[in-house]
Amino acid sequence: MFFEMVIRFLAEGAASGLNVIAVYVTEILRVTGFDAALTLPRFTPEGVAAVAQWGLLALIGYWVLTIVLRLLIAVVRRVFWVVKTVLALWLFGLMVTDKTASAETTAVRVAGLVLACVLLTLLTSASEKSGAVEHRLSSLEGRLKAVEKRKGE
Repeated sequence: MFFEMVIRFLAEGAASGLNVIAVYVTEILRVTGFDAALTLPRFTPEGVAAVAQWGLLALIGYWVLTIVLRLLIAVVRRVFWVVKTVLALWLFGLMVTDKTASAETTAVRVAGLVLACVLLTLLTSASEKSGAVEHRLSSLEGRLKAVEKRKGE
């Protein structure tokens, strides 16, 4: 009951404020030579409350969707890491237990596996680290500007 009264009070205030702004905009348009016969719509407290509720619902939906997507991306990264590790260990086991391959062939195969693992790690972690690097770089630029400003004073 209390929240309903507060929402009604805020909606009435916002609607009257928007109506005042609409009158000023209409008057400015009329003075500048535009057709003032097209007046802006009259805002009602119910309409303002409905728009505010839908906006709040959209904001909560965005927040929930962001959290869910971040969790999903984190889970997919972990699953990819586990799959990559299991696959690398399985291939390593196949390479080491191959009795028909010479020592040089096994060494080349293991080197190729290590190179593939390093490249996959670099490719998948590049996006995470680039954001952190950009943040630190902008922070350092801000500090540099502050130091330059102090030197100028």
